Amino acid sequence: MGCSSLKYEKHPASINDIVSFVSRAASSSEASVIRNDFLIVINGVDSSVLNAEEQLLQDGDLVTVVPVIHGG
Repeated sequence: MGCSSLKYEKHPASINDIVSFVSRAASSSEASVIRNDFLIVINGVDSSVLNAEEQLLQDGDLVTVVPVIHGG
């Protein structure tokens, strides 16, 4: 994506909001690209474990987007 961090200013925000924001920042037309190719971690916990797609994030929550790289 070309940057080490992005700042999202809209509050409150859900994971779906963040995925859409990151997708736009990456010039991706599909949020599914981010969802399928990246692990989204909230405060150190995989968001899929939290079932947090619509859960609203709180001020101070740390959202980390980690690329999933497969070798072969």
